[in-house]
Amino acid sequence: MSQTHPLLRLLATDPKRVVGLMSGTSLDGIDAALVEISGHGPSARARLLRFVTQPFPPGLREEVEKLLDPDHPSSAAEVSTVNFRLGSAFADAAAAVAGNDPVDLVGSHGQTVWHQPPWMKSRVDLIASTLQLGEPAVIAARIGAVTVGDFRVADVAVAGEGAPLVPYADWVLFRRPGMVRALQNIGGIANVTVVGERLADVFAFDNGPGNMIMDALAVRATDGAETFDRDGAISRRGQVLPDVLADLLTDDYLGRPPPKSTGRERYGRGFVERLIARWPRRRMVDLLATSVELTAESIARSFRSFVLPRAAVEEVRVSGGGAHNRALMALLAEKLAPLPVQVFDDAGVPADAKEAVAFALLAVEAIHANPANVVAATGARRPAILGKICLPPPG
Repeated sequence: MSQTHPLLRLLATDPKRVVGLMSGTSLDGIDAALVEISGHGPSARARLLRFVTQPFPPGLREEVEKLLDPDHPSSAAEVSTVNFRLGSAFADAAAAVAGNDPVDLVGSHGQTVWHQPPWMKSRVDLIASTLQLGEPAVIAARIGAVTVGDFRVADVAVAGEGAPLVPYADWVLFRRPGMVRALQNIGGIANVTVVGERLADVFAFDNGPGNMIMDALAVRATDGAETFDRDGAISRRGQVLPDVLADLLTDDYLGRPPPKSTGRERYGRGFVERLIARWPRRRMVDLLATSVELTAESIARSFRSFVLPRAAVEEVRVSGGGAHNRALMALLAEKLAPLPVQVFDDAGVPADAKEAVAFALLAVEAIHANPANVVAATGARRPAILGKICLPPPG
């Protein structure tokens, strides 16, 4: 007895129950959102049904960090193992958020372990490339639903940066009539999307470091007792070091015009170790306070240089882990005044869930063969359909 092809069945299903999965550069867990998505394309609408953040299984974060360490050469065996272990962890998160509810589709960002946009080549023999792990075939098999993963590579294949990827979803879900909004995400890396009424007017880029440097210094400042600066309480005990801040702000990425993207390759462990080695007599808590100032100032400078000359922004909404850092939010509000700066909470989507919801929508667009890269954001030569589709086992 013949059965309907799973993609044909999925195309005919509306609304769709979709799980969106996201793990960012901060490595602070897997965000999973169960989303009801009606329609596709510019008229699509999303309703968040449930959201959870799952910690990585014991030892997996450390395995990922080894892959990210330039001083730890990784074998193909290690990369392959982590790819499947991450796939299983993403599947666990999808199952946790779905509960007993049926799932039609899964969209998984995966875990970025290397991101090398066209402008950044550390060796002459390297080419533009990007690598996300978290095998989507494992997710499809475990959840029993069509799974879309590996979204970045299609944009890089048409000479784009492969990032940021959320501008299309930001425009579809969070544009407002007659308003220009800056949707500022602060994860491990900070990135902004400027959204107006027309898709043609949307642009986005990575501002620079987000929480990544702060997290690493919070670990050092507390001798490992904390993995991040909770509520900004640790950095408040320190003082900003003007000479260190001035030196950090000379980083050439910050002045580079968009389109641009960056990641742990630039602002990860090596960056922090070089910072500490350059200023060995400074208190760790003062370096932490300075890194908070760096994130706020680099975002504010990017607005002054690249956002406000181009768009009449009326409000700034902040998502990601940085939205919970009160010290950082206070600095941003001060530096971006008179623009109102608020924590993102829109259309029933809280700040922490925003990116997971975005990847649920991107999965729907992939199934319907709708291009979902914003070429003004990534610098791609042409639109691209993002994501690789994995079918679940039959039966």
